[in-house]
Amino acid sequence: MVDTLEIRLSEKQQQIVSHQEGAILVRAIAGSGKTRVLTERIKKLLPLTKRKILAITFTNKAGAEIKERLEEDIPNINERLFVGTFHGFCQNILQNHGAAVGLKKMPHIFENQEDRLKLIEQAIEFTPSYFEHFKKEKKKKQFLYRAQGFISKIKRELCTTDEINTILENEDRLLFYSSYQEILQSQNAIDFDDLILLVYQLFITNPKIAALYRRSYEYIFVDEAQDLNNAQYQLLMALTNGEHKNIMLVGDPNQSIYAFNGSSSKYMEKDFIKDFEPLIIDLNENYRSSIAVVEAAKKIMPNADPITNVVLQGDFQIHAASDEEKEAEWVISKIQTLINQEYHADIEGIISYEKITILARTKYVFNQLEDLLKAHAIPYHYKITSGSIKFETKYMKVFDLALRVKLNPLDALHCNELIHLIKTDYSSDLKILAERAENNYNKKMLQLVDNLNENGSNLKPSLNHFKEIIKVEDIDENEKKMIIDEIDEVIKHWLNYAKRTDNKSLHRFKNAMALGQTHSSTQNEGITLSTVHTMKGQENEIIFIMGMDDGTFPYYLAVRKAGIDMVQEKNNAYVAFTRAKRFLYVTWPKKRMMSWGDISNRPISRFLKPFQQTNSNGHSNGIT
Repeated sequence: MVDTLEIRLSEKQQQIVSHQEGAILVRAIAGSGKTRVLTERIKKLLPLTKRKILAITFTNKAGAEIKERLEEDIPNINERLFVGTFHGFCQNILQNHGAAVGLKKMPHIFENQEDRLKLIEQAIEFTPSYFEHFKKEKKKKQFLYRAQGFISKIKRELCTTDEINTILENEDRLLFYSSYQEILQSQNAIDFDDLILLVYQLFITNPKIAALYRRSYEYIFVDEAQDLNNAQYQLLMALTNGEHKNIMLVGDPNQSIYAFNGSSSKYMEKDFIKDFEPLIIDLNENYRSSIAVVEAAKKIMPNADPITNVVLQGDFQIHAASDEEKEAEWVISKIQTLINQEYHADIEGIISYEKITILARTKYVFNQLEDLLKAHAIPYHYKITSGSIKFETKYMKVFDLALRVKLNPLDALHCNELIHLIKTDYSSDLKILAERAENNYNKKMLQLVDNLNENGSNLKPSLNHFKEIIKVEDIDENEKKMIIDEIDEVIKHWLNYAKRTDNKSLHRFKNAMALGQTHSSTQNEGITLSTVHTMKGQENEIIFIMGMDDGTFPYYLAVRKAGIDMVQEKNNAYVAFTRAKRFLYVTWPKKRMMSWGDISNRPISRFLKPFQQTNSNGHSNGIT
């Protein structure tokens, strides 16, 4: 049974866990227990060293899972282990040593995509030739995205000022890049790419600080190493400096899906092997997926490493529906059948909604499904990426903007948004803005934020008091509920932050939110709806993949571009399939209502063509 397999380490897993000195590369296929060997090795090494261990993950949730597995066995874990993302690690370093790269205090992190695009648009306005072109551009948002990609690429190259001058080639590009950086600096802010760039510069220009961290961490672990990009890998090189060899990379090259961020499995498979000469161990025994899922995934990615020692049979089906509505109806019917069944030999425990996840390439695929989930009173929630809360109510938007301005009076971007929202004259002084505000709730919210203590000690009681004010006021009941829900969400983030640190501050809380460090790891109730990208690195017992028609998955833009984009789409499909532990159900509609109102005939996804071949009995492979 599965329990026995999960308790016992295989020979390869034991070899990894027992490895002590020197570099090690673990190429771990989906379901091979890579998180388990990583945590077990940390657990074994910590008692053997007086120093600390650094474990880098690509998501906060993955870090929380590793930490949760270790907390029961390791006392004072926060003093012995840093586990978190590259950005979280870099933030921690800059808070302690930022002065060495010219930071008087920790800058504010502009984490929201929309905020960065607004700053980029300002930088374009300061670049005459770009601005002239931008004014004529019909697809302005795409222009801004390309400009953002250009800036990110430059930062990922970790260039010095002289190198930037050479690479950018002409004055316009240099002016645009410089304008963007100056706008950030004028507002005492940085973006995500700056976090890694600044720490890399810190290590290169201050080798003693790099050596301090090198001595602090005797062992370094990097999970999901197939998603390393140039900046992250060079940061590791600067940290280890050819002296530190106790580094372990774990990853699966077939699951690299962040190429848009400059990531590539070559840093794991080529550069790391060349630079560290590691012991290489391939984990190709599957302790998670069923035979049915493994065989299906193999048809998507025939060249993937072979998966052996799979025990449970599981289930795999492809269902073709006449249209989107029928597709959603089939999914609902299948879910009801599974829930009513309650038990299955391949599923541990009772079959519950929480063991079901529905995936799609893009969120709009769920439109019909959501209506039916509500109609059948089936609980569900969207899996969201970590980061700051996206407020919907006006008063909590005022709270968010006012807090940003309170913490950073130089933040002209958010100050202007606040002025526009409350419709008053410009000022970065919250007391003045509160006096000028005509709306009573805006006034009270501005006063609330202005009176918050720097250590956040009165944040929870102040927000709870505002909730009581809202409850008795003459406000639309739906809006009232949304305001209260959003206040509760802020309090939840604060409590998650507060229990992880003794040195509390509103500034650090806001930056922790920006880096997704204040999300709870507690599972939500009901079925999970998620895009493939958001589900990266996580699995569930039962997976549905909807909308696998050509043009939806693979996405039509990737089909047009071909090349690396289609390779990436195929990786996305493989990742989607391998999110399933036991059962996998794939659906596609033969007709789809397009956004412009026309009904389009949809061919089956090209990734599913191998399943259309008939078997020796003349039956299609899994297609109903």
